[in-house]
Amino acid sequence: MRANKRTIILFNPMPVKHPVAIPNKQTTSLQVPLVNVPLSLLAIARMVRDDFDVKIINAVVDNDYKENILDMCENALCLGVSSMTCYQITDGIDVSSAVKERYPALPVIWGGYHPSTEPIQTLTNPYIDIVIRGQGELTFRDVVEKINNNDPLDDVPGVSYKDVGRIISNPDRKFENINVFPPVPYDMINVESHIKGYKFGKRCLDYYASQGCDSGCDFCSEPLFCKKHWSGLSPETVVSQLEYLAKTYNIDTFMIRDSDFFLNVRRVKGICELLIRKNPAIRLTSVNARMEHIARIDDDILALARKAGICELFIGIESGFQNALDVMNKGAKVSQIKICTDRCIKHDIDIRGSFMVGIPGVDAREEVRSTFNEIHKMICVYGEQDRLAHMDILLSFFTPYPHTSLYDISLKYGLKPMNTLEEWGNFDQFDFKAPWFPQEYFDLVREFRAGLPWNSGCGYKDWCEFYRNIMGRLEDI
Repeated sequence: MRANKRTIILFNPMPVKHPVAIPNKQTTSLQVPLVNVPLSLLAIARMVRDDFDVKIINAVVDNDYKENILDMCENALCLGVSSMTCYQITDGIDVSSAVKERYPALPVIWGGYHPSTEPIQTLTNPYIDIVIRGQGELTFRDVVEKINNNDPLDDVPGVSYKDVGRIISNPDRKFENINVFPPVPYDMINVESHIKGYKFGKRCLDYYASQGCDSGCDFCSEPLFCKKHWSGLSPETVVSQLEYLAKTYNIDTFMIRDSDFFLNVRRVKGICELLIRKNPAIRLTSVNARMEHIARIDDDILALARKAGICELFIGIESGFQNALDVMNKGAKVSQIKICTDRCIKHDIDIRGSFMVGIPGVDAREEVRSTFNEIHKMICVYGEQDRLAHMDILLSFFTPYPHTSLYDISLKYGLKPMNTLEEWGNFDQFDFKAPWFPQEYFDLVREFRAGLPWNSGCGYKDWCEFYRNIMGRLEDI
């Protein structure tokens, strides 16, 4: 370990323009937790912490972060920024520009979903020097070492960069088995400020047990980011880490941030059996599962999962309209919605169902009608058993992310191309208004969403009356 380690600053920008209920750590209007552990930054920080003094700034929990970053960047080695396709871009540019104005020679490195899918456009921005594409652990380590030694980046895979006015993209780096990486270093952040309340417990913390996804949904950036690769931590590692975190930080609930927790059923069984045997008294929530997987998985596995503490599944149902699911290349059937709902109720596992409308090239009226109907049928199943508290529905509008297949289709249906990084920063990832989606349907969907029991506070009876009214209005459009 070096005696005088140089400083690396890592920044997680604000995901939304206006902070939403940060004081009580609640959620956005879509029930999406706003206070999240910056897992992507911790993932790369673990690779360099022994040789450098790494500072992690999370805009959601850190006050005066811009000024603090500017102060920290004096004599720093580099600034790293992580960004998805959302307001994080705008906030990230704001901080990067301020840093470059004060420290013109300081390398500014961007990574995350958006820079990985738009590396050239990202580097066209004058305040950004380097882009790390895809899984960033090894690439970031190599880039930092090159910067520290004042060496060129020409032999580092997975990186795009500026070189005397040119933008150069090196070949992709191979996706790595995440079991070779050190544990995610939660001690590098103020964990207490990242703990949130959730319906199953008072002390909920983010955790991921795998990286990547092997599916190829045409609306999603994940296949572009990970090239359809997936890697999961071993059952022994997962349970050991959960036990350690629960004991060290007094955690009762973990929000699982995997893209597909149930991909390897044998591994899931191993994790659950270990959790049952060790009995750490924790709950796992928002566990991501694909609808087609849960529809055909053995009942024994779901029963085992519930016994192990998996209390809630997050299922990307996406649509109640089969044509829309097919256009998305989702690989699922509308009939599987009921199967998944019934199986979750049978095993006393709560369900968070995610839907979207506004898919280009489908009948908007039928898409909205069918999706409203499927959501209502789910609500009826729970409402008739007086169990509405055991489900949740997220409803948003289709968002055309860069270089996805549906982005290209969207251009044919009137989407204006976004040619600069700044334009993507003004992108509303929750309430995107597509030019092909009629305004009257857009407004009705927002009203429907606001009326959902979890948003309006209404009971099942009032919901049914609201639903009949809104469906009647839909028919009149």
